[in-house]
Amino acid sequence: MKLRSSVPLIIGRITYVVGIADILANVLTPVKLHAKQLDKYFPIFINSAAFATAVFTGVAMIILARNLIRRKRRAWSLSIFILTLNIASDLFRLHYHPGQVAGAFLLLILLIAFRKEFYAQSDPGTKLQPLFGFAFTFVVMFISGVLVLLNRHRDAFAGSPSIANIAVTVLLGFIGIAGPITYVSERMSDIVNTTLPILGFFIIVVPFAMYFRRAKPTVFMSEEECGLVKKLIAHDAEQDSLGYFSTRKDKSVIWSGNQKAGIAYRVQNGVMLASGDPFGEFSLWPEAIIAFLEVAKQHAWTPAVMGASDRGGEVWVEHAGMLAIDIGDEAIINVSTFTLEGRTMGNVRHMVNRINRKGYSATTCRWHELDSATKIELRALAKKWRYGAPERGFSMSMDRFGEDSDGDAFITITRQENEIKGLLYFVPWSTHSLSLDRMQRERGADSGVNELMIVTAAQYAKENGFKYISLNFAAFRSLFERADKISAGPVVRSTRNFIRFMSNFFQVESLYRFNAKFDPEWQTRYVLYPKARDLPAVTWSALRAEKFISSFRSHSI
Repeated sequence: MKLRSSVPLIIGRITYVVGIADILANVLTPVKLHAKQLDKYFPIFINSAAFATAVFTGVAMIILARNLIRRKRRAWSLSIFILTLNIASDLFRLHYHPGQVAGAFLLLILLIAFRKEFYAQSDPGTKLQPLFGFAFTFVVMFISGVLVLLNRHRDAFAGSPSIANIAVTVLLGFIGIAGPITYVSERMSDIVNTTLPILGFFIIVVPFAMYFRRAKPTVFMSEEECGLVKKLIAHDAEQDSLGYFSTRKDKSVIWSGNQKAGIAYRVQNGVMLASGDPFGEFSLWPEAIIAFLEVAKQHAWTPAVMGASDRGGEVWVEHAGMLAIDIGDEAIINVSTFTLEGRTMGNVRHMVNRINRKGYSATTCRWHELDSATKIELRALAKKWRYGAPERGFSMSMDRFGEDSDGDAFITITRQENEIKGLLYFVPWSTHSLSLDRMQRERGADSGVNELMIVTAAQYAKENGFKYISLNFAAFRSLFERADKISAGPVVRSTRNFIRFMSNFFQVESLYRFNAKFDPEWQTRYVLYPKARDLPAVTWSALRAEKFISSFRSHSI
């Protein structure tokens, strides 16, 4: 059974090899004498079309190989057609290497024998796929065209054309225009000027096929679903701090049968990446997880979870058999015990007093309590303070800021002489807590602005009966803590030093140090994945979904 489950991977890799071998065998091998004899009995167009078809089918097999590995049924059907066309084109021209054709025959037999292993539905299409298909096919066909002239028809040149002239001839030939190269005979000129336009025709076949293929687009969360998610998380006292981020409009939702629980997710590079814990009734989480796994199986996506808590991770592990890896910790302020007094808060106390003396002040309120002019100004500043960087995040941040539909969000604003210098934006965490979405400030603002805003938010939360404030996510926190101990070994310290070096490019250690100043409670977060071999793909997909940010949140400190 284990070997059979690896069949798509084996067949996919064979398809890569067969596709590459087919292209190289056709463009690097001089025309054989018996193939030239065959040309006498058929029009030039037929043999040229057969050659171009053989090269094109090699390109198509390379493109299809990845989807065969992912068990896609449509890729299987196309591969059967492409392989049959490939074998027929080579056999027609009597121009082949026995090993190459034998490999194609073997691949065809394997595909037919293991057809039941290819059951997955096609992935939703994207607008960029045809563009990528065109770029890949154009590059391969251009290189193939150059190699064809250099290896198959060099003896037909009248003179010794330069590489530049050969390249220009190939490019012009794709659109049916004769290039600067001259040939020793009119027949050879006709062969080249027939083959190149056919290769050019095949360049546009791939993107057109991708554009017109029948694939359902990605179904993102509707306004109705978004409202239902908000309703479920608002009335769940045990809801995870990341629950509100499930309402991102670039996510999709898998529901339990009665829509009382669900899982927000996005498909990234063939990984079905769930966002944090399931939301809704805890007793229905297993049902939602089973539905999630069923959809992943239908499309042969790798199921995974980004940012699960201990509570959610245990349910995933129990019902999906997943493995877990600690990726860091979320800093959570316990509002009831938060104080600026004491030695541990000395640095924060000093920063707040210092910034107050410079004329800074901060206030906190609900978003809907602001006047229209202030809302407009804050939206503009939030965009400006990105300083050209795109909005980032997936599991621990929002894809929007200050929309009227999020009127129950909270905002802390810092001003100096009535000019806004910084902001904190919180989304609701159940009915009793706040979860930080973004922390932004003006580049020229004095240090201590962030500390002032967090302290102000904590004081507001205490006065209004809130229990917790979720702050930034600190990646690799436990590693830094272990490395700070005198018992830390060389491996731990070397790893810490590497992460510290990476902190020069990404916020890693700086976020941990900043969070730790507020003496928070730490909530461990996990990435969950099916098997050890899936971890690299899941990690890559998670970083892509989060847009390669180190903090996994859209904060700027």
